[in-house]
Amino acid sequence: MNKLIPVNETTGTNNSVALLLDDDFFKEVPHYNPGMVAVVRANDLKIFFVNKQFENYLGYNNSDLADTGVFFSDIIEQYQQDHLINQLAHSDGSPDTISGYVIYKLKNKNGSRKPYYLYSSQIQYNERYGQLYFFLLHPDLSRWGMPFTSIDSKELFLEQFNSEDFGTYEWVIDIDKVLWSVGVYRIYEVDDIETRIDHAFSNLFIHPGDKERVEKATAEAMEKGEDLNIEYRIITAKQNIKTIQCLARAIKTIDHRTVKVAGSIRDITEQRSIENDLKNKVAELNQSNKELGEFAYVASHDLQEPLRKISTFSDRLSEKYKDVLTGDGQMYLSRIIASAQNMRMLIDNLLEFSKISKTGQHFDTVDLNFILKQVMNELELVIEETSTVVNYPKLPVIKAVASQMKQLFSNLISNAIKFHKKDVIPVISIECEVLKDADKYKYDLPVRSTHYKISVTDNGIGFEEEYASRIFQVFQRLHGKSDYPGSGIGLSICKKILEYHNGIIYAENIPDVGARFVLIIPEQQSDKPVTP
Repeated sequence: MNKLIPVNETTGTNNSVALLLDDDFFKEVPHYNPGMVAVVRANDLKIFFVNKQFENYLGYNNSDLADTGVFFSDIIEQYQQDHLINQLAHSDGSPDTISGYVIYKLKNKNGSRKPYYLYSSQIQYNERYGQLYFFLLHPDLSRWGMPFTSIDSKELFLEQFNSEDFGTYEWVIDIDKVLWSVGVYRIYEVDDIETRIDHAFSNLFIHPGDKERVEKATAEAMEKGEDLNIEYRIITAKQNIKTIQCLARAIKTIDHRTVKVAGSIRDITEQRSIENDLKNKVAELNQSNKELGEFAYVASHDLQEPLRKISTFSDRLSEKYKDVLTGDGQMYLSRIIASAQNMRMLIDNLLEFSKISKTGQHFDTVDLNFILKQVMNELELVIEETSTVVNYPKLPVIKAVASQMKQLFSNLISNAIKFHKKDVIPVISIECEVLKDADKYKYDLPVRSTHYKISVTDNGIGFEEEYASRIFQVFQRLHGKSDYPGSGIGLSICKKILEYHNGIIYAENIPDVGARFVLIIPEQQSDKPVTP
């Protein structure tokens, strides 16, 4: 036997059940109590007495107790034994102690287990038998295991539904009477709880615009024997319009006749209002982004032609009159040509930025090793001129837009070269690892998907940590154009590319070293393109 506590022999371990039944001490024990009754000893949980109900449910009778001895530790699950000991230790014998009921799974004589509510109270100490407890048990007759550990947790759970926005009802069909819980009265704003409620009265609250749909859905559910789950509007007794969610189930007799409908309603007016506002704001934002992208694309195109003329005539002017123009004239012309070149670069970058915002670019299998080699080839001249060293490992193969990956690495490497320290050979180190689960939680990413963490670290001038997020904004520059040329859009494009790929990019300043850009990108993508 699985005894929780060693038996103290002085407490009468070998006393038979027969002696107990004849003992005056047990004559008051109700043999035919409507509930299940057992008398259990404290120190080893030996069962000394059970009544007929206990025998009917769990199969053990008083003969079993006399023959082999039965311990409650043999009936209760191992992981709940400490809970039972604690319950006994805090049992004060008061029937008013609601928390005295605890829910356990008990094993019957045949080995099957079911949940039971168990209340325990101390029986006055007896020198012959030791400290005994009176157990009163009630079977859980619901169709599922109860999602509670005790009456306390059950009450806490039910308190969540004793609110302004939840209620239950029953419609007894034969007498056409509807029973409402307090919550339904609150939702329907009916103050007179003495009002006789029938099916027709309940239906009066359904919004005219939803009445036909509700009646049709209810009739179909009743006919098919399915549960009803529907949302609709109501007009309350105080003429307020609310949105409710209704769940209902038909209760049938053995001959399949529907005798009752039981259901619940929940006021979801505020929830739906918030969702609708959010949908409207998202729609407005998407429309605004679309218009902004189209404006940037059109504006950039429209600027190309006058810019082309400015560049063309400036070049002709410089070639034809370079010997005539001297001093300030030559300087002004040089500034016009330089400004036209900067303008062209800015327009080209704006066009690239607007293209990334457009849908339609599908994801393909992309080898990032091949992409990096392409970038290195294109930047070969500037790499040689600056003696830049690029260290990189084997990179993964992912689902991505190849052209965007190429632009991403090109921008990052170009940036690292451009912002190098004077008289210091630029060194760029690329590292790659599979993102750990702990980091997936940190970045709120799906745990079951594979993400790669790719970092690009340089030994350049770095930046102040307070600008770590600002540098990804469009046209944001931390240095003057004369010191470091560029449009200020490059990192914004990188951020847009990562967003398009459901990834993340962030920057870190490493004191006395340089800057690090970290890319987190998934290995797989949905076939459907996304909109940043």
